[in-house]
Parts: sequence; C-alpha cells; structure tokens
Amino acid sequence: PDVVARTLAQAMEPMLGQSVVVENRPGAGGTLATSAVASAAPDGYTLNVSGCSGDSITHAFAAQGRPPLVPFKDLTPVARLMRDHWLVLVSSASRVTTLQELARSGSSEALPYPSQGEGSSPHVQSERLARAMKFKALHIPYKENPIADLVGGRLAYAVQGSAGAAPMVKSGRLKALAVLSAERLPAFPDVPTAHEAGLPSYVFNGGVCLWAPGATPTAVLERVNEALVTAQRQLSVRERFEALGVDPTPLGLDETRRYVAAFVTESDRLRADLFSAAPK
Repeated sequence: PDVVARTLAQAMEPMLGQSVVVENRPGAGGTLATSAVASAAPDGYTLNVSGCSGDSITHAFAAQGRPPLVPFKDLTPVARLMRDHWLVLVSSASRVTTLQELARSGSSEALPYPSQGEGSSPHVQSERLARAMKFKALHIPYKENPIADLVGGRLAYAVQGSAGAAPMVKSGRLKALAVLSAERLPAFPDVPTAHEAGLPSYVFNGGVCLWAPGATPTAVLERVNEALVTAQRQLSVRERFEALGVDPTPLGLDETRRYVAAFVTESDRLRADLFSAAPK
C-alpha cells in the first residue's frame, strides 16, 4: 500500500494543484490510522489507505475489544487504488517448494505465519489455506512488516500481496509457491496458480482502497476520485503497477461503492466460515 499510495500521490499532485503527503501510521491492525481518519474533518484532506474489505474498520477493532467503526458511516470509500494478487511465500532457504510439501511439513506441528492483525486479509487467507490443505498453523500478528522474519526462516510461510513481496521474490530472498489469482501473473510467469497447485476452488484477489471520513461531501469525494482515476490511467503509473504485479483499477465513485459493498459482504461470509468452527 505504501508504494502504491506514493506512486499515485505523485501523479495526482498536478491535477489537485497541491502536494499529496503519504504518512505511514502502522500498528494495532490498522486501527491507529483508521481512527485518526474517522475523527478527522470531513473535508477531503485527510484520507486512509487500507484494504477494500474494511478489515481495519471493523474486525481489527473487534479483535481488540473496541467498538468497531462502520463502513459507509464512519468511513466511506473514495476509490479503489488497485487490485492486488496474493502469493503463498516461504523463505528461499526453505526446503519447501510446493503447496503439498508445505502441507506435509505442517502435519505434525503448527506452522507459524504472520499477519497485520486479527481479521486482516493476511490472517484470513493464511488460515483459509491451512484449512483447505488440512495442516496445522499458528497465527502471529505483527505491528511492523513481517517479511524480514519470513526471509530469515523464523516464519514457515506467509500469504501476502504481490506489491510488497515482488522485490523479495525477484531478488531470490523469498520463494513463491502459488499465486491465488485465477491466472498466472506476467510478473511471475513460473509461479503456478492455486488451481494448478492442487486447490481448484481457491481464488482470491484483494484490493487497496482510499477511504474518507463518513460525512465528507459527495462533491469532495468525486474530485479526489477523478484525480485518482486520471492518475491510474497514466502510462508511467501503469508500468509501475505492472512491475509490482498489481493492476490499476480506475473505478468511478459509484462503481467503487458497489465494489466495496460486495467485497465487504464476501469477506464477512468467508471470515464467518473460517472462524465459527475449529479446524478439522
């Protein structure tokens, strides 16, 4: 999200006639940044970059025993910044080379995997993979980026978006066992899909969205959305996104709202399926 946000911020500045500053505020499963934006003035100047499923708006708060914010009320989607592709990753030093080998290594002891917090997409998808392949897994939430521990072999595997993982895979520090999209990625042509790796019904594409305080006027949301859509269509932005293994998604404001509503519903359904019963 950081790289994507900075790429788009630079491209948006000429259209908005002002600087667009990207501030990283990690921690607590995204709730620190989300809370700051939800309580900000609804003028379009303070926005939040996070997953389109609303993880950091609802489930991360609930996991901490805090009253969750409500999508479309406390925060409202402005634009979909990108569609990302998710990879199942292991350290390059790991002996594991396929999903089946990963499952076998977790048949007797739980395999530690990271996420940015309970209810986040990495948490849900890593657990979904363990349930689908019937191996034992241990969730370890991280405040910071867990990639260093994965490279060092202190984590057995991770399910992460391609934008953050692409440089590590291309440099040979991480191995990608599978991509969770329906088709192979041009950036990683040798990495099989989950279907090809033995999970025919497993497909997942996430997304990163831009959110504004819930009371932000529609006219303000439309202006920011228009600037983002124009930025996403620039050749330099598309080339940068392709190098990261993600897709620009220039959706208008109404299209963005429909997409987010459907994605939130599907994410809630999957989360309920995963965590309402113990793994077999």
